Amino acid sequence: MEPKASYTNGKLSTYEMIASHSPEIKLRLLTPAHQGYRGASEYFDDRIYAYDLPFFERNKFDSVEKYISELYQTKRTFCLTGGATQGILIACTILARKHRKIAIGLNIHISVIHGFILAGLEPFFIPSRSLIPTDEEIIQALETTAGEVTALFLTHPSYDGITTDLGKIAKYCRDKNIEFIVDEAHGTHFPFLGEDNLSALSVECDLVVHSLHKFVGSLVQTALLHLPEASRITEEEVLTALSLFDTTSRSNLLLLSIEEAIRLAFGDERNSLFQKAARNCQELRCLLDNWGNILTYDSQVSDPLKLFLYSDRATGDEIGDLIAERGIDYEYSNQRGALLIFSFQNIDEDFAYVAKVLEEIYQIIAGKEQAKVFEQNQLIRTPVIGCSPREAFFGKKKKLLLEQAKGMISCSCIKQVPPGIPILIPGEEITDWHLQRIKPDTLVEVMI
Repeated sequence: MEPKASYTNGKLSTYEMIASHSPEIKLRLLTPAHQGYRGASEYFDDRIYAYDLPFFERNKFDSVEKYISELYQTKRTFCLTGGATQGILIACTILARKHRKIAIGLNIHISVIHGFILAGLEPFFIPSRSLIPTDEEIIQALETTAGEVTALFLTHPSYDGITTDLGKIAKYCRDKNIEFIVDEAHGTHFPFLGEDNLSALSVECDLVVHSLHKFVGSLVQTALLHLPEASRITEEEVLTALSLFDTTSRSNLLLLSIEEAIRLAFGDERNSLFQKAARNCQELRCLLDNWGNILTYDSQVSDPLKLFLYSDRATGDEIGDLIAERGIDYEYSNQRGALLIFSFQNIDEDFAYVAKVLEEIYQIIAGKEQAKVFEQNQLIRTPVIGCSPREAFFGKKKKLLLEQAKGMISCSCIKQVPPGIPILIPGEEITDWHLQRIKPDTLVEVMI
């Protein structure tokens, strides 16, 4: 679907607003200090600085947001310049209007816990056999906590690209009047891949957060907050919460980047690039299928643009080193495997080179002895929650070495990077699990 209304005379609406702002002005006696000129900068030209004037109030940008909403077929979409984190904090604030205890998975982003601290929410961690819970595990957990847990905040897909049956979850939540919010920061490309029911926007949920820079090509710190057509959250509720986290001087550069990225993503050319990249990724999977477990990929990863490589002959970090030595910068590696993320920017030559590198790595490790495959669920735990994150975060505390803090209630938040998953949160009891996975000389704050 090619955009029709967002730009005139070939120019984006945001650009037209910037360019038309008082062109006759000869002298500016106002902020920002750069006054729209480069000055002494050797990195940015005058045009970039000119985009930084003026500041648009949100209502001035209303028509652009409504245009983007039409493209995504939502009730309303809001542009964010504080990243997906801003969207998550807004979502937590909205939840606090009528909920207290919220169901979450172990794979949540750290910002969800920050949102719970600000909003005074209590987490209920869904018992699961992997970091991202399955639809059966989610529904079972909601069944056993009926009346106590009244909302679900799901991080989906996982950072590695694992998905679950969102439609089944959404139907259960709708039938049971459970508010359903999805952090789809790592699935912002799903609407452009031509696959049904992959994105949370295709099911009956109440709010979806997208991070635009990760896959759609906008500048870092840009995001979208969507109210799907079936959402039970009102625009007014979003605007009320948004006012707490929205700067009064949003970056025009980021707003321009959002509009351009969305226009391109919904255009036929960019759409075809997304889908071509997905086909090329599938060809790489077919290549890997020839080598058994010597060099293979996680078949649970259903994101078409992600490959999580692992081997029964080498650790993920060793695979990562071999990849890096051949000039490929990958997303991350751990003992289990290495994650490759492709985008619409990758051309046929890129995929051909990756195939060549994979063949070289296979030849190198094929002669090695078979080793134990690394345990993929080492971050699985059953958090013991002693009090709310807010109570612990703002409570009286003291600092101790982790090895001295077993059995005490944490006031600290420690995360695994990547992808920013918390492995110790405020309000959680420190157990042997933490002592085995966090350096014992780590300084933590605990309640007194």
